[in-house]
Parts: sequence; structure tokens; C-alpha cells
Amino acid sequence: MALNKVDSPAIASRPFLITFSGIDGAGKTTQIERVSECLQQRGFRVLRLSFWDHVAVWSKMRAGIGQRAVHGDQEEHSAEGSFAPKNSKHVRKWYLTAARSGLYLLEVARLHHMLASPPLQDSDVVIFDRYIYDQIANIYSQSLAARTYARVLLKLSPAPDLAFILDASPTEAFARKPEYPLEFVHRNRWEFLRLRELVPQLIIIPSATAEDVANQIHIEICRSRLLEGAALEGKTELAADSAVVRLQSSCSVQNNPTASM
Repeated sequence: MALNKVDSPAIASRPFLITFSGIDGAGKTTQIERVSECLQQRGFRVLRLSFWDHVAVWSKMRAGIGQRAVHGDQEEHSAEGSFAPKNSKHVRKWYLTAARSGLYLLEVARLHHMLASPPLQDSDVVIFDRYIYDQIANIYSQSLAARTYARVLLKLSPAPDLAFILDASPTEAFARKPEYPLEFVHRNRWEFLRLRELVPQLIIIPSATAEDVANQIHIEICRSRLLEGAALEGKTELAADSAVVRLQSSCSVQNNPTASM
């Protein structure tokens, strides 16, 4: 995935923000690695962040509470089998949904603070593995209250320059990453696709081979203002002494799609 440099005025002072969302097993990590490495080779200073690890409020506590809720429901637990999800987002008990909804406002505030911080300001591109869209998908429904609250969160949240939702077959995604029950994966996929009702600028990449998905992402990046930047030579990579910096070495689009998604 070669990105052609364009000689034109420098990009805006705020880092170019790219987000990847979608069901578990859709191939987000693979595509993030490809995009970040290719942009780094073109001279961009790229910072990769995980929403759950770097933005989510009290993530470890929330994961623990969710796990206890699963194990407290014996019928649900026996039906689901032995899962070890990271944040138990498939648990939709009313009190957990209410608590999460309140925390999402804190996460929006944290996003603003992070984007104004020196490490991010020193970057050209910030790539998020998941974003506030993934949180909204956990609470979005046809109810007026849920839709109104989702709109409030979106209005308050920093808007990405490119926001991707990677679509995938729930069955295939579950086979790659069986962290959540298959029934939930099916439901979660539709929750992500319905977000276009609220966020028309979301770019949904249809399910395809890893190479085809990478090509579609490449096209969208080429259409964006990112490649209007100039003076790429001489830029240095962001220092790797921070836990939030993950420099990978997988720029080339692989010819074997089955090795990725």
C-alpha cells in the first residue's frame, strides 16, 4: 500500500485522526498495523492508541464488574460457555448500561484532554483502535432516550478525519476471535451498521479479503486532506519510550489475505 507524497501546504496543527471500529475479529488490528507502518515510511509521525486501554475510564474495574454479572446469572453463563472477554460489553443488564452511559461522558472529556496533550500534538497522525462509536454501539437502540443521548455524545466528541467501520461476517469473525457469544456478535454487527443513521460520515468497509480491505482504506486516505501535507522528509518517528507508541514493521500489503484478517 504505497502512499504517494503530495507537495502542498502542511496539514492542520491538530493531528490527523483516524479511527477503526467494528466487531471483534473484523481485522482492525491488521489494518491499523498496515496503515501506521506505511504512513511512518512516508515520513509521518504516527501514534497508535487503544480506546479501551488509553481512554476508557476505570477499564479494569468495569471488566471485573461485567465478569461478575455474567457469573451471577447461572443460566446465561451455562449457555454462553467459557468466555474471557476483555470488557464484557455483551452483558446488557440495565444497571451496567446506566453506569456505562455516565462513564461515556467522562471518556469524551478525556478524549479532548488527550488530543490537546504534547505527545499527541507532536504527532502527525493519531490512529485509534476503537473510538466513542464503539461505546455508543453498546447503548444505541430505537428508544428516544438512547438515540438522544447518543447524539449528545457525538456532538461533544472530537470528530475524526477518517472514521472506519470494518464490516465482517459474524461467523468468520467469531471463528477468528471467539471472545463473545456468536449471538452477540451478530447483534453487535447490526449495532455498528446502524450508527450510520447518526453519523453519515462513517466509512463502512464491506467484508472482503484483507488485501481488498486495505486497498479500500488506502483509497479513502488518498482522498483525505492528509496527503495534502508537505515537507515529509526529515520528520522523525515519535519516541518509542511511551507505552502508547507501537511501531510495527508490516507496511507491505501481503499477498496472502488469509494470513491477516
